[in-house]
Amino acid sequence: MLREAIPRPWNLDRNKRIVPNFTFRQTLATGASCLGMSLRLARTTDMPAIARDAGYNWLFLDLEHGTMSFDTLSQMALAAIEAGICPLVRVPGHDAAPINRALSNGAMGVIAPHVDTPEQAAAIARASRFAPIGERSVPGAFPALGYEPRTFDEAAAILNRETIVVVMIESAEAIANADAIAAVDGIDCLFVGCSDLTFELGIPAQYDHPCMIESLEAVAAAARKHGKAAGFGGVGDDALAAKYLGLGLNLVLAGNDLALLLRGARARAAALTR
Repeated sequence: MLREAIPRPWNLDRNKRIVPNFTFRQTLATGASCLGMSLRLARTTDMPAIARDAGYNWLFLDLEHGTMSFDTLSQMALAAIEAGICPLVRVPGHDAAPINRALSNGAMGVIAPHVDTPEQAAAIARASRFAPIGERSVPGAFPALGYEPRTFDEAAAILNRETIVVVMIESAEAIANADAIAAVDGIDCLFVGCSDLTFELGIPAQYDHPCMIESLEAVAAAARKHGKAAGFGGVGDDALAAKYLGLGLNLVLAGNDLALLLRGARARAAALTR
């Protein structure tokens, strides 16, 4: 019962494309777990469909720490759209240029790291959408929408509506500003980078520390107040991740392909070792 409700990226009328963000947003709105997989090893375009059929809703494609080339990242993003799973790209910073480049080449949303203030969040939101609500540059083609004939204004209206903007909360300053960040128009989700936050709070890798729980509660409350989503990544322990989910953070980076492969492979080896 993993994927029955998710439409194929094309319906019977190929001129009416269904983008995967529709289902992504629906899942977030219900409060159900919206699961992402980070790709560190995978370099083939069958991986998005595999992630989809394993029960994941979105892909995390990393330009901040990852080694994947931009060309491969773009191919993965476009394959994800065809598979009906949402490709989100973590950009390396707040500069508008990589945001524009990612969104122009297949990404259906961006994840901006280390967002500490509402001013930073507002600039990222503007860079992610076209005028009149933003400042995103208009590309020569819109591969995320396929290659049907569309006017620029029609394509821009669709992408302004469908593009997902996620800001990462990774410091004490960001926690203090969570309410103001959540209030920014154009921000869809506040996402706690748990590993960086534990270091910033002076409690490295102590994911169950009371300060962490209080911080997560503050982010969840701010998002809820302003009708935004909240999420987290960097937590490998299943019981602790379930605890975070219970706080109201349902956009979850569940793990990366390397960690999941090792976990599954070790479990299989243990089961067959005599």
